[in-house]
Amino acid sequence: MGRPSSTVSGIILAGGQSRRMGRDKALIDFQGKPLIARVIATLRELTNDVLVISNRSDAYGPVGVRVVADYDPPCGPLGGIAAGLQAMDSELAIVVACDMPFLYVPLLRWLIDQVTGYDAVVPQTGAEYEPLHAIYRRTCYDPIVRRLEQGDRRVISFFADVRLRPIEEAAWRAIDPAGRSLVNLNTPGDLGLWV
Repeated sequence: MGRPSSTVSGIILAGGQSRRMGRDKALIDFQGKPLIARVIATLRELTNDVLVISNRSDAYGPVGVRVVADYDPPCGPLGGIAAGLQAMDSELAIVVACDMPFLYVPLLRWLIDQVTGYDAVVPQTGAEYEPLHAIYRRTCYDPIVRRLEQGDRRVISFFADVRLRPIEEAAWRAIDPAGRSLVNLNTPGDLGLWV
């Protein structure tokens, strides 16, 4: 598979309140280990710099990676991305959610390879972006902060301000035909589908 890279960091967003799950989904046992542990293990195949973005260092400290405080004031996933980009060691980041247990290393490597000449590489499912399974350059930080300061918390709000490379569904499905890598487990029902 290759050694972990020093040119990319891994950012795991774990700042949400897991309302639909009813409890902290990152720590839910899934097939023998916490969801977030599965995400960390996958990212460690790609980088030694893995960060969890959360204001709950007490909960995530034991997972063995750096826990970075969420954007202040907390403002959803876009703020989490900003906090991660500011704290990471590398120029590039793989940004994923804490509830994605089927991340696929070959697809993530391929997305990283697409970033030359771009600030962001973001897969699409149909016409919808998948911004929490994407590659971002550190250059996205300032445009994100400007949007947050304007009160725009939509994750895709800054896409018009950077060099964006959308990845059409057919292109990424050539590597992950079932699309499992983009699966989020948001509810108890979602968990039940994969037990």
